[in-house]
Amino acid sequence: MSRRRSPGSEPSEALPPVSSLRAHMGFLLRYYRPYAWQALAALALMIPSSAVSLVLPSLTGDLIDSVLHTVSPEDLSSMAATMGALLLGQAVSGYVVSVTLSRITENVIATLRSDVFGHILRLPMTVFASRRVGDFTSRLSSDLALIQETFSFSILQGIRQSIFLVGSLFVIVTTSWQLTIPIVVGTPILVGVAILLGRKIRALSTATQDALAETSTIAEESLQSISSVKSFVRETFELSRYHDAIRENVRLAVKGARLRALFVTFIIFISFGGIAGVILYGANLIATGAITMGILMAFLMYAMFVAGALGSFAELFGQLQKTLGASQRIKELLDAEPEPAEQSSIVPVLTSVTVKNVTFHYPERPETVVLHDVSLSIKSGERIAFVGESGAGKSTAAALIQRFYEPSQGEVIFNDIPTSRLTLADVRRNVGVVPQDVILFGGTIFDNIRYGNLDATAEDIRQAARSANALQFIESFPEGFNTRVGDRGIKLSGGQRQRVAIARALLKNPSILILDEATSSLDAESEALIQEALERLMVQRTTIIIAHRLSTVRTCDRIYVFEKGSIAEVGTHQELLSIPNGRYAAWCSLQNVNS
Repeated sequence: MSRRRSPGSEPSEALPPVSSLRAHMGFLLRYYRPYAWQALAALALMIPSSAVSLVLPSLTGDLIDSVLHTVSPEDLSSMAATMGALLLGQAVSGYVVSVTLSRITENVIATLRSDVFGHILRLPMTVFASRRVGDFTSRLSSDLALIQETFSFSILQGIRQSIFLVGSLFVIVTTSWQLTIPIVVGTPILVGVAILLGRKIRALSTATQDALAETSTIAEESLQSISSVKSFVRETFELSRYHDAIRENVRLAVKGARLRALFVTFIIFISFGGIAGVILYGANLIATGAITMGILMAFLMYAMFVAGALGSFAELFGQLQKTLGASQRIKELLDAEPEPAEQSSIVPVLTSVTVKNVTFHYPERPETVVLHDVSLSIKSGERIAFVGESGAGKSTAAALIQRFYEPSQGEVIFNDIPTSRLTLADVRRNVGVVPQDVILFGGTIFDNIRYGNLDATAEDIRQAARSANALQFIESFPEGFNTRVGDRGIKLSGGQRQRVAIARALLKNPSILILDEATSSLDAESEALIQEALERLMVQRTTIIIAHRLSTVRTCDRIYVFEKGSIAEVGTHQELLSIPNGRYAAWCSLQNVNS
């Protein structure tokens, strides 16, 4: 989860347990296994392609020595043809290697992205309660994009430069050990500095990615709640929040850039300082006749290869550190325990619910008890109600019945079967919900109703809309069922969204129905239409009605009155009214609900 850091705070250099290069690379390389032979073939082709570059300095040196010793035009043409053929072969093989590895990486990232998204969907509700949506989307977007960039380009360059470095060093050492001294002295210094700065660069890269995730989270939250933002005239406030997060991201990014720039600058200074030493020392060797001009020029080109490789390693090192931070966050997400995915071959029909001595607290808030020793029984076909003040535990009890959460103590039983013997799919396929705040997907009305049963026919969907009193307003739109509802259903009114949700629930055809304030905050006409549709929906179903408006629960078979996480009163409407100084009776009096 992304965390806000106060300005001036620094990321800790302490890394999580899974921090080694081998562990992170191993996690990512597992996705490359199906393409191992293609990748190895491409890398094998890269070796001769890079070897061509290693031959060119030697050819150039020979050409210079030949010119200085008066070579014939035929020999020059032959050498030019050889160099041209080598360059053409290098270009073709380089193209094949780049395209092959890019295609492999695109497929790998697509698989990884699907795995991450699928894993997120299977995470329990407790994880979603403790994280923000923007944190998940940041993992799917920026973190995976960083991994993609590294494996499609940076790793390829790193391998190519490694071949240049090893090959050039070998040629340099075998050509003139005297000229090799400045390079051999400088290399251990560079390695030592890389080790010292590596952890700091890694920590800053991870902190920068976290800060970037925070900006994504703020933007997503603001846009998802844009109506509230505009209603409260909080555009400036949200912009200020976003600006603060951006500034923190910039501060950390600049700090990391300074550190990487210092590293690169140091490498360039050492590398090209070594080259300068080679030039001065080589000039002296030429003067004494120990080497030729061609050998010195070839040596300098090889030295440039070494310097270029070391310089690219500095940038690659920084990129790799950021990638390791991104892969660490992806791996942590994938390591989170998902909900059990098993499904029964035959889904049982569940019609009764027993909540037995249930106590519940959210894992991230163990000190706050939401439900305490709650017991209730709902028989098949009964219509019961949960009433009480906000925060009394009504919706939490309904969430436990849907198995969004598991009780801290006690158990929930369906048809005398403990939930331990039922899969999550068994329970959730039997439970349908019509919530107060209906969230629709951004597609068409047809797609949103069909979500209740993906195997439904067009006629099934039309019948569900008719039963939900939604057909008339749907057909009044020019595009009918193909009308797009907009993000979260923003193009429909509250009553229209509610009726689409009822149609979706009808299509699911659940045996247990939960109505969570389904008729609140609606005008009289919409409420009447929805109440009529709900009556059709509740026929021959076990129904749980969560309500603040007590006029909607008078006909229920039983009413459970929740207070501070416990059940304070139980009975029918008339029985509860007869309790002296009863809570339910007092609320009915306040709402002018007659007997």
